[in-house]
Amino acid sequence: MNSKHNSKVPVFEQGLAQPVFPFTDGKTGENYDPATSSIVRYCVYVESDYDMDGDGKRDLIKTLVQVPRSAVEGNYKAASLFEARPYCAGVQEDGYAHMKEVQDKEYRKFDFADLNKKVAPRVPSGSISAMDLALKSDPSDWYYKDKGSTDSMVYENLDNFNYYLVRGFAVIVSAGFGALGSDGFNYVGSDYERDAFKFVVEWLHGDRVAYADREGTITTAADWSNGNVAMTGRSYAGTMPFAVATTGVEGLKTIVPVAGISDWYSQQNMQGAQRYWPKEMLNSFLAYYCSSRYNDDTLSEEQKEDIAAFHHELSLRQLKCGFDYDDDFWGSGNYRLHADQIRCSALIVQGLNDENVSTKQFEMMLKAFQQSGQTVKAILHQGPHITPTMPNKNYGILIDGKFYDDIVNEWISHHLYGVENQAESMPAVLVQTNYDQNKWETADSWDTGLVMQLNCDASGTSVIDTDWEAAGISAENFDDVMGIKSTNMGQRYVTAPFEKPVTIQGTVCLNLKAALKDGDIEQDFHPENPNDVDTLTMQLGCSKISGRMDDVEIAVLLCDVCEEPFDSIQTTDPERNIIPVKTVKEGGIINGGDLPSFNQAEFETVHKNYRVITRAFADLCNPSAGYEPETAKDSIALKHGEYHDYHIYLNATRYTLEPGHSLAIVIATEDPINCMIHKTYSIEIDNATVNAVVPVTDTINDMTIALQ
Repeated sequence: MNSKHNSKVPVFEQGLAQPVFPFTDGKTGENYDPATSSIVRYCVYVESDYDMDGDGKRDLIKTLVQVPRSAVEGNYKAASLFEARPYCAGVQEDGYAHMKEVQDKEYRKFDFADLNKKVAPRVPSGSISAMDLALKSDPSDWYYKDKGSTDSMVYENLDNFNYYLVRGFAVIVSAGFGALGSDGFNYVGSDYERDAFKFVVEWLHGDRVAYADREGTITTAADWSNGNVAMTGRSYAGTMPFAVATTGVEGLKTIVPVAGISDWYSQQNMQGAQRYWPKEMLNSFLAYYCSSRYNDDTLSEEQKEDIAAFHHELSLRQLKCGFDYDDDFWGSGNYRLHADQIRCSALIVQGLNDENVSTKQFEMMLKAFQQSGQTVKAILHQGPHITPTMPNKNYGILIDGKFYDDIVNEWISHHLYGVENQAESMPAVLVQTNYDQNKWETADSWDTGLVMQLNCDASGTSVIDTDWEAAGISAENFDDVMGIKSTNMGQRYVTAPFEKPVTIQGTVCLNLKAALKDGDIEQDFHPENPNDVDTLTMQLGCSKISGRMDDVEIAVLLCDVCEEPFDSIQTTDPERNIIPVKTVKEGGIINGGDLPSFNQAEFETVHKNYRVITRAFADLCNPSAGYEPETAKDSIALKHGEYHDYHIYLNATRYTLEPGHSLAIVIATEDPINCMIHKTYSIEIDNATVNAVVPVTDTINDMTIALQ
């Protein structure tokens, strides 16, 4: 390795950090030599304030550091790009089978008060420099077979941020508590989980101790760091940046959350009803899935049983909530409640066809940043649950003709290095259109201030029930059936064709009066388990557990419909999680330097008479539930024939209807894809009360909706 490569410093041209640092792979000892590599890698163990596992010592958080050698040798101070991703240190692939195994198992009682026991910090016996630690490190510290997976490697996301390494950024990765190499328990949506990653930021900022060893005896400082941190990642890793931002931690200058969750309750539920995949409704499922610490060979069986007892108690606590909001259980994961603590900027990225993490999450996150008064921008694409550049799949999409990572580069170069560029002048909203994926539009604000009112001109009532067979529906065809016709399970209300384009932007609110018509209340509406969910999870909607009636579901779809089939981008798999892509230019996504390029891709389209624009779920038992998650805490016992007012908020969207197309509102009962508990009941709707408030970008005359 030529020594001149190790004395380079970041170079910024046209507002972007340039690829001036050679890349060296960090996966194997064969390809990685810490004595010569231009990028050095090592692990540290950040000391937390907690002793979750009760061993009398503060829990340590394993953290992988990748940083250009030049910074470690003191030639410059590096800014850090931090991904907090609970999956990265390994997963438990047997999640579904595990839930079946533990559904009837007896565990010792775990007292959650024990999580708060105060323990004194460690007393170090020495220190080691970053370079000396890196020289002692080996790739087996961070890249080896995942014991909980059949074919994965630990820290399999190692290459996701090579683009930034060769441009002089340090890349930091941590899985937090409960992961292999760390202490504590994975506690989804808790202050503990959030704080684990906040503590890593504090170490990077120089405000917290980290150790070079698992025993916590030799400290090591991030003395190569300039103290400025950006957090990014997708999904769970897009959630933690927002969680940490709401602590106001020093050093966190900006976040780039991709499909991140701003509130765990409304990710799993909506207005008192289930909205997520049935087998994953318990937070303890995700907690177990990410708990690679189960595979720590140094743990005793008693210690592993402690982890299991904790997860079981987490299940029991959620069962008491049912599908309703509970301050004690869900409050810590409702990060948006702490918007006043936010001190950093945000560039929020979301796929408008993402039905894994709902689009409501990005909108609530956006509103939180607006409330905080901090700078916030949004990039909205037409994809599903993806990042615009997918290194592990070797493809990316262009963002208004630009490379996604170049946009992020410009953003974090400004916020972490103070580069004067065009980052602050980005549009408030940049959105890929649904009718032409090569066209992107801008908006000065997400809130348009304009609405179109849809009012039903029909009288009388409509009755919908839960007879899947009579409706001819299944998980594979629910949208296809509901999008084109009314059935015993769904009533459609359709506008006349629009004469000019109409763009919806924001959250649509459906208002109606409805009543429980039929159903055996005493027998919990005869619950069935159509998706083979474990019996523990099935207790979520059981009145004997929660002490109340629960999850008498109403599903709402807003559809673009047309007599002539039209091309549209939509998910194609039964779980609504995949949009196929096609390569339009091999090697079209340029990473720069000596990094390989990715293929430039576009989304495949389908040719149908309908397209689901957005959807929502609500519980008839929660008539007081509104947009805010915490409004779903009060449920009622339904009585046959007793009407209530409902205000159902669909997931946020940005969608343009073309001339000749109509809007269809479909009010249905159960959605087989999200149905954990199939119940037998019917709902009566007062047609004259059905109306929708639709946010639009231009003034539009109010429309009538007619039964079809």
